[in-house]
Amino acid sequence: MTAQRPLVRAIKLALSGAFIAGATLPMHVANAQEEKTMEEVVITGSRISRDEFASSSPMAVYDATDLENSNASSIDEFLMKTPEFTGSNLGSSTNNGGSGGKMVNLRGLGYKRTLVLINGRRQVSSFVGGPNDLGAVDLNTIPMGMVERIEVLKDGASTAYGSDAIAGVVNVILRKRFDGVKLTGGGGAGTDGWDGKNKDLSFLMGTSNDQGGMVLGLEYHKQEEIIQADRKWGEYSTWAIRDPDTGRFVDEKQGSSNSRTILPVSGGAYVVDAKTGSVRPFNPATDTYNYAPVNALLTPNERWQISAAGDHELFSDSLVGQVNAHAELSYTKRTSHQRLAPDASFGKGSYADKASNFVPEANPYNPFDEDVTVRRRFVESDGRVSNQSVDTYRMNLGFNGELDNGINWDANYVLADNSEIKEYKGSHRYDRWATAVDPQKCAADANCAAAGVLNPFDDFGSITGQQMDYLLANSLKDQYHTRMEQLAFNVNGDLPGLPAGDIGWAIGAEKRTDFAEIKPDEFSAGGLTTGGSVAPLSGEQNVKEYYGELLLPLISDLPLAQQVNLEASVRHSKYDTSAGSNTSYRAAVDWMFNDDFRARTVLSTGFRAPNTVELLSQTVDNPIVENWCEFTDLRNDISDTAKANCASLGYGGMYETGYQYQPEYAQTASTGKLGPEESKTFTFGLVWTPAAIENLRFSVDYFDIEIDSYIEKPDINAMSLTCLESENFSSPACNNFATDKVQGTGIGNKETLGVTQDATSPLANLGTLTTSGLDFATDYAMDINFLSAHTLQAGLSGTWLREYKKDFGDLGSVDYVGTAGSSDVFPEFRINANIGLVSDDWSVQWMMRWMDKSEDLLRPAAITTDAVAEAVLYHDLVATYSYKNLDLSVGVDNVTDVAPPQYHSGFNMHTAPGVYDTIGRRAWFKVGMNF
Repeated sequence: MTAQRPLVRAIKLALSGAFIAGATLPMHVANAQEEKTMEEVVITGSRISRDEFASSSPMAVYDATDLENSNASSIDEFLMKTPEFTGSNLGSSTNNGGSGGKMVNLRGLGYKRTLVLINGRRQVSSFVGGPNDLGAVDLNTIPMGMVERIEVLKDGASTAYGSDAIAGVVNVILRKRFDGVKLTGGGGAGTDGWDGKNKDLSFLMGTSNDQGGMVLGLEYHKQEEIIQADRKWGEYSTWAIRDPDTGRFVDEKQGSSNSRTILPVSGGAYVVDAKTGSVRPFNPATDTYNYAPVNALLTPNERWQISAAGDHELFSDSLVGQVNAHAELSYTKRTSHQRLAPDASFGKGSYADKASNFVPEANPYNPFDEDVTVRRRFVESDGRVSNQSVDTYRMNLGFNGELDNGINWDANYVLADNSEIKEYKGSHRYDRWATAVDPQKCAADANCAAAGVLNPFDDFGSITGQQMDYLLANSLKDQYHTRMEQLAFNVNGDLPGLPAGDIGWAIGAEKRTDFAEIKPDEFSAGGLTTGGSVAPLSGEQNVKEYYGELLLPLISDLPLAQQVNLEASVRHSKYDTSAGSNTSYRAAVDWMFNDDFRARTVLSTGFRAPNTVELLSQTVDNPIVENWCEFTDLRNDISDTAKANCASLGYGGMYETGYQYQPEYAQTASTGKLGPEESKTFTFGLVWTPAAIENLRFSVDYFDIEIDSYIEKPDINAMSLTCLESENFSSPACNNFATDKVQGTGIGNKETLGVTQDATSPLANLGTLTTSGLDFATDYAMDINFLSAHTLQAGLSGTWLREYKKDFGDLGSVDYVGTAGSSDVFPEFRINANIGLVSDDWSVQWMMRWMDKSEDLLRPAAITTDAVAEAVLYHDLVATYSYKNLDLSVGVDNVTDVAPPQYHSGFNMHTAPGVYDTIGRRAWFKVGMNF
């Protein structure tokens, strides 16, 4: 196999104390002689050049070989298998709520709090999903074939990089030098039907000499679609069907794609039986809609990339020393789409007394003698499809040099631009449904009259193509644009003066501009469709920053203090928005007792400024579908306060609460007065590399992160329950609900039908978000003589999540450890392990990934039979072979074809596709040719 560079090997062995779990272990084990070849470099989290042993922060490092020996087509697919990336990770497996982007979530603290860098410099942010979700780097924009290594800093780094580095940093180091030509091709597919095929092609070419070098990369990637029903576990939708005797919910995987529900004003729920044509009561066990044959499980994604990098020594003289020029250029074109079930005849506020929700008595096809609500899927359409076309450019130009006195400097300019067109097809228009089912209104509309009054009661297929064209808004095109410009100047060097060694120092200044713009389609801007409303937006944010850093060697060559270093750094940021000014600090101690033991600790502050879209965010409409007071209190576990409040709303008897999911109808914009998030991070770690046992390593790192005034929308479910549990609706949470959008009356005024028709959920600086736990790792390599293998490698790494708590202020607090929500899962333990054999020309690796069980956050076990996301254990196999200039990798992921755990609150397919494997067993291969 290809030998690893001493830098990468040394970082893995000494700096991180961690090993590659969930990916292939290094194919080569460093020896003591090779470790002495280390050079001084600038590592992630610091601006001071040093050898890799001196880092005080926990870090994991993965090199190009690790990526090549995995099934990953993008960086997120590789990192999401490691224990520290929890919560949810957005990728091709996220259909509903995804937009083709790929993001990672370090510590589960959110995409916006994980800073992604390219060669230590920023990349432009993308819109994660909806119009209010800017702030994460789309990892599609980073060329996999150009990656030299990935450094994951599991520690806050605001003093080094400024805003966003609260959870940590993912620094992708791209190749600057490459000699020769490399062609790589690969592919894979799910073994259940050999579907979801992916293709990957890359071309790498470069040359270098003593004065510099250049490298050029071309890449192509294509991911094909899988439909949910193509998997046995996903053939049917999962619906919560209540047992009338116990009040518990039964896991029902039934349903008909031809269901429609009729709700007369006088009460009850009915359907028109497709077999008899007569009206009968609605049966939730058989008449629920089955969206599985339509919804995508794995979304298509296609991208083309070209990238280039080069550096050249311009000159060298006694006055200014050596001066070099460097450049990085890249372009990515991505197309992707998501597929959802056909739209439905839901009006705004499903239970609300609004005309758009009703089929009038006058409709000639209405079998009832009153107005009725009809909930019907428009299966005559082609479903709802979202298409994205994204263009991303990035340019980094700069100069760097080294003076004769050893001082290093660099100046660089980064310009990055991301433009996206999102096209939506298949959303129906609220206003036209009400017209199409009303004979009088339809006659007054020429287009409706030409199509004819709609019969929503007849069997599916009864809506004609002309009527469907009238109902749908095809196609909506929203434009999203972000741009980032950054100027930076950095200087670092050493000062003699301390007995234990030279003082390392670094100073620098940066200026950055972030711009964001949204140009919605006229239907999106007007909020006329079920796709929601999107308001136009345009704005920019500017920041000036200054930083300083010191590395102080305090003690050396003493008993139990072979080397003790103190680090201190500070950064001041000044924004021209409500983010204002912020000063972050960091202090760290790295204590090497001897060659075997080392301790490290960090105490730092950090911040995240609200991004441009958060400052200017707008209203987004989505339907609320839950009634607060819905079910009889069969278990006698509802508080007297909740019972009294439900009775005051006009509901007799007692009703179940505490489990319902409340998606917002109206999410109101922030006022533009958002302040920054501020954080405190403490880490303490121990590393043991016993000299008596060669190539054995242990590490354990404790982390504690507290974020104050974190920016988020208040949780609708938490607000509704807090309101309902307050005496006489006295909680401030009740003010977030209005029962009449025009008049603005609220539940606190008791002018209500008992239904949350409108919910105000503004972006705001909320309370405190706290997480803590332990990262642990061990690995071992020993010499063997088995067949032709010379090395046996084994390792284990994991994360114990001790706490993940959100304080919602007046809404109380929730500890999410061991819970599974709509998209986020926080298992208490995640553990990876692997074992492998290595020879001079082949290797075999067996990897295991285990996740602890998690309980449904919104539907506890007391009320449902399906309240737990069960523990899962995945097995992956990979084999590699090298012969002359040929490298071959083959593998099977999820060998035992484990299905994802399903639970009621899972938003996508009743699971968490950004956490669990939804594809099943997958076979893959990669072939590389080197010239």
